[in-house]
Amino acid sequence: MSDTTYDIFSGHLNNAALWIEAVEGLGNAYQRMTELAVNSPGCYFIFCTRTHTVRGSIHTRNREERGDRA
Repeated sequence: MSDTTYDIFSGHLNNAALWIEAVEGLGNAYQRMTELAVNSPGCYFIFCTRTHTVRGSIHTRNREERGDRA
């Protein structure tokens, strides 16, 4: 039995989400979503097309948005 495939999107579910890629396995999808957020901060979510549900999300900010100083 193979793992379920999950779609990773950037943006918000109800507001022009952008499909990034499909990943096999929920653990792999979480890992990949985290990698994407580190390299390009923002909102991301994992969507399961089999069950039509969001299985996880993350929102990261860049230094300027957080108010960090260089």
